[in-house]
Amino acid sequence: MEQRKILILTGNFGMGHRCVAEAIRQQLAAMHTHAQIQVLDLMDALFPNSSALLYRGFAQMVHYCPSLYNQLNKITGRCSTLPMQSWIADKMKELLKDAEIVVSTFPLCAQFAAMYKRKYHASTALYTYITDIGAQDEWIVPDTDLYFVGAQETKLDLLYKGVAPHSIHVCGIPVRQDFLHPVRQEHSGKTEILLMGGGLGLLPSAEDCLSVLSRCDSMHVTVITGKNQALYDTLRVKYPEITVIGYTEQVAQYMQRADVLVTKSGGATTFEAIHSETPLYILQPFLVQEFANARYIEQHRIGCVAWKKSQTIAQDILALAQEPSRLHEMKRNMHMLKQSWEEICPVVAYNSRREPTAS
Repeated sequence: MEQRKILILTGNFGMGHRCVAEAIRQQLAAMHTHAQIQVLDLMDALFPNSSALLYRGFAQMVHYCPSLYNQLNKITGRCSTLPMQSWIADKMKELLKDAEIVVSTFPLCAQFAAMYKRKYHASTALYTYITDIGAQDEWIVPDTDLYFVGAQETKLDLLYKGVAPHSIHVCGIPVRQDFLHPVRQEHSGKTEILLMGGGLGLLPSAEDCLSVLSRCDSMHVTVITGKNQALYDTLRVKYPEITVIGYTEQVAQYMQRADVLVTKSGGATTFEAIHSETPLYILQPFLVQEFANARYIEQHRIGCVAWKKSQTIAQDILALAQEPSRLHEMKRNMHMLKQSWEEICPVVAYNSRREPTAS
């Protein structure tokens, strides 16, 4: 049997894009065992000698100059021309060789793939999975065949910006297989609070919260610090009452055990929580894409959002954790959201007859 090649392009700008790419790979691999499916970090492939520096610079900018990041995000969204287009198109031709379907989980990946399609008049199908609720202009790329989005709000945003209705499918933001069938984990009998800082290790106000939460006898607090070794070492020493976890592949289990997840409003994390039916407490959003995600969480009543930095965050988390009826309502709303998504992801991306290209 002939193998069909599907290439999933992503970038390590935070963990969300990569997590969505891996989720798509897992789902496709489970459904289509004869397909050749590969996840490719496009920055590593195109710029092998400088991608590490690029990613470090991005992380530093987000951490220390988020307002600069937001301004650059707006500028790049309005910019219709990218440098080195001919060179990039030639490099993409090498990378996309024999690929029947290209999937993008990061805007720049779609833009580069589209350059290749235009220059070489390629028939390769280009599918984009938007990894946040807000559809920033940079996501909208001519020569994209289908957009997969997390919510009706995202679809409406794309329609307003001129994308054809038949090119948009609402399927939720993809999550990895271990989030798809949540099983409540046994825990200590205390109320379980889980703190996660996101792929860039950003967890503002964490220390303010932990000093209060760690002293509450009815709570058990777990913090996942990811690859932030300095934060891991600091918290282990300073707060012996809490459980501190570094990088782990068991995020789904920790999330499913939690009664409340305290985190940033990343798109992937939000939808992992929805699948786990774990109520959210969102710390102050400050990146442009986080605002739309936070509004979505608040409007659908699946969590609370601290829109401003406050000294009462720990008390607010405690109050939420001690309101079982409110938590039950959030869980119910999460369950209803899951029922509203189209059951086409990622089958459409593999089997559908392609419609005319979106504009």
